[in-house]
Amino acid sequence: MLRGLLSRIFSISRRTWIFLSVTLLVFIALLIWAVISTAGWLFGMARDSVNAAPDAVRAATVQVEQVIPGVQEKLGVLVPGLKPDAPLREVSGTDPAPVARFPGLARVQWQRDEQQVQVRYQGKADFAGVLKHYTQGFAAQGYQHTLLSASSTEERHEFVKDGERFNLVFSVLERDVVTIDLSSRQ
Repeated sequence: MLRGLLSRIFSISRRTWIFLSVTLLVFIALLIWAVISTAGWLFGMARDSVNAAPDAVRAATVQVEQVIPGVQEKLGVLVPGLKPDAPLREVSGTDPAPVARFPGLARVQWQRDEQQVQVRYQGKADFAGVLKHYTQGFAAQGYQHTLLSASSTEERHEFVKDGERFNLVFSVLERDVVTIDLSSRQ
């Protein structure tokens, strides 16, 4: 019986064996492709899930950072959403406005001309809160307020008192990064 089975297998034509071999190789290649595609899809879903909840993950990595220093930078390479924000470097100069700078904003540019001082502040903050802080602060100091222009991403204001003039341009960049361009003339 075994001999009969072997003789039948050996009697199959060469063309049929080649067809079966090619079909088996294509099937194995498709199976490998499906495994790699599924793994890539799962990795992408995991990465999107981590990016979808960065605050919770950041809070957890801050706690782990206390135990294992440097882990946040290493995880930031693998998952960009965990990369810590680089702090803005404060530049030299003075704050010309009579209103205190909004907390969390850094002076990133300072320039003095003959009669004008120009300063740029930048940082992560609530746009409406920053706007309210400065408009109320100048009003409390007795400055006359004029709204020059407004759009969804930028507002231009002017504050005048006793010949002293402050022009402020409030801009919002990506992810709640607020920029204030302040210029003062005397």
